[in-house]
Amino acid sequence: MDTAHAQMLGRRDATKTLAALALGPALTEPLEPWIAKPAALPAIADRQGTVTEAEVHRIETATRALRSWDSRFRLGIRCKAVVGQLNEVAELLKEPQPAALARRLFTVLAELAKIAASMSYDAGLHPTAQRYYVFALRASHQAGDRLFGANVLADMARQMLDLDRPAEALDLVRLALDGVGATAPGRVTAMLRTREAWAYATTRRIQAFHRAVGQAQEAFLQTGPEPYWTSGFDAAELHGVIGARYRDLAQHDPKQAARAVEHIQRALELRSPRKLRNRAFDLIGLARAYLVLGEPEQACAVGREALTIADRIGSGRVYRRLADLHRESTRFKTNPTVAEFRDELRHRLRHAAVTT
Repeated sequence: MDTAHAQMLGRRDATKTLAALALGPALTEPLEPWIAKPAALPAIADRQGTVTEAEVHRIETATRALRSWDSRFRLGIRCKAVVGQLNEVAELLKEPQPAALARRLFTVLAELAKIAASMSYDAGLHPTAQRYYVFALRASHQAGDRLFGANVLADMARQMLDLDRPAEALDLVRLALDGVGATAPGRVTAMLRTREAWAYATTRRIQAFHRAVGQAQEAFLQTGPEPYWTSGFDAAELHGVIGARYRDLAQHDPKQAARAVEHIQRALELRSPRKLRNRAFDLIGLARAYLVLGEPEQACAVGREALTIADRIGSGRVYRRLADLHRESTRFKTNPTVAEFRDELRHRLRHAAVTT
C-alpha cells in the first residue's frame, strides 16, 4: 500500500470489484457459525506452550500503539507494521498455547486483521478488505469476543453500503444483532442500528429508517460498561451518521436536507479537533446537504474546509466522498463560486487518482 493514492478507486471503479467479492449467501452463510458458541481451545497437559505472559503483553501493547497511530504516518508504513504483527501472532497460534493466552492472542489477531481491513477499505481495495474482515471475524469467534465480532460485522456492512449493496448490509447487521442479543451494551446496539438505518435510507424505506434511528438514539442513552472500541462512537459520531443518512434521504426528498444540516452541525460542534477524518466526512456531508437546499456558496465554503483536511490525511474514503460532492455540484456549475471550487476540487481529485 505504499502507492495507496495511485491505487485508490472511484465509485465506478469500486463497483467493478463486485465480481471479486463474496456477495449474497456466499458472503453471509459462511459467517453464520459466528453466532454459535466458540469451540473450546485444546488444553495443554504436558507443556506450557511457546509463548509467555510477558510476550503476550508485549504484543498487546504493540497492537494498541498501531491502533492509535494517526495520519502523520504514511499508510504504507502503517500497513506493513500491522501485517507484520499479524503474521507474528498467527505464527504463535500455529502452536498449542495455554487457553487463556491463546484467547488473548486471538483477540489481538482479530484487532490486527480489522485494522488491515480498514486500511484496505480506505484505499479502495475492497476484495482485500473483505478477506481481512472475515479473518477478523473468525479470530474474534475463537477468542470468544462476540461484541468485537459485531464490530467487525458493522464494518463489513458499511463496506457493502459503500458499494451500494444494502441487502447484504442488512443481512450482516441482523447477523450481528442476533449474535450480541438484547443485552448488548447500548453503544454497540446504537452503532448497529445506524448501519441498519443507512440501508433503509438507501432503499427509501422511510418508516423503517425512522424506526432504526429512534432505536439507535434510545440505545445510545443506556448506561453501563462498554467495550473500549465504542469510545469512537460518541455523541458526535451518532449525530454525524444520522445526519449523513438524512442527507441520503434528501437526494429523493429535499425536505430532509434541513434535518441533515441540523444533525451534522451538531456533530461538528461536538467532534474532537483531532478526529480529522470524521470532521472531513461531516463537512462533506454538510456541503452536500447545502447543495440540496440550494445554497451552493455555503456548500463551497464547507467543502473547502473538507478539502484542506483531505490534503492533510490522504484518506481514500474522504477523496471518494469529495468526488460525490463534485458530481452533485454539477447543476450549479454556472455559478462562479461553484465553478472555481469545482476546478480546484477536480485538480485535487486527479492528483489523488480518484475518478470523478
